[in-house]
Amino acid sequence: MWKIITHKNVDTEKSVAIVGFPGMGLVGKTVATHLINILDAQHIISIYSTKFPAHLLVNSNGLADIDKVSIYHAKNDGMSIFIITSDAQPTSDSDQHELSKFIAKKLVKHNVIELIATAAFVSEVVVPSRRVFVVGNNNSVIQKYIEKGATPLSEGVISGMNGIIIGWAKAYDINGTCILGETWRSIVEMNYVDYTASKIIIDLLNVVWGFNVDTEELEMRGRTIENEIENLLRQYTQRGTSKEEKEKRPYYIT
Repeated sequence: MWKIITHKNVDTEKSVAIVGFPGMGLVGKTVATHLINILDAQHIISIYSTKFPAHLLVNSNGLADIDKVSIYHAKNDGMSIFIITSDAQPTSDSDQHELSKFIAKKLVKHNVIELIATAAFVSEVVVPSRRVFVVGNNNSVIQKYIEKGATPLSEGVISGMNGIIIGWAKAYDINGTCILGETWRSIVEMNYVDYTASKIIIDLLNVVWGFNVDTEELEMRGRTIENEIENLLRQYTQRGTSKEEKEKRPYYIT
């Protein structure tokens, strides 16, 4: 069951949609949140469902709500942008498919020409220079990202809604791309937010789409997280752990 609450109606001739659901390192979620804040996007639609985890989210000011999908709308230099995020993803594969299909079908009515999902690509090691990867639902749509420095993925699986929504976009004749910012497995396993991975995704979107979104705040937060992780890994290495323990955490700093 999906319940839609429309907060504001918008008329659009041509739009792009940027998706960022919670996932590894909260990379996609952070991309969406940052764009919403910087672009001063308006909350236009809420999608509630019994498919989300059963809990009540309580904010610091005492206000509370259940998990939902939120759709925002902004204009940037005349370009219409939908930003889609959520508090959580549905708990089952079938429900994630159903919600992705539901959103893609909704976007068709708003003349979305391209759906851009954002996510994390997990690297096993602590790499000093992060890469941005791209996959798409047709060859032509990813070319503009490759020309601006993105690396195409040649194989693998992108799990969750940040991946499958690209397939459902194709089913509704919407060009779809998934932009993945490289993160460190140590950041993911230690439950940190990877602001750096989110930053490099937005930087690529700035170049491809001319968004001109400031990412300085993400860069500063990202450096802080990276420094904390590197210090923790050094401390771990210096403790003289056993061979078996070291094999469980194959991280190193390059």
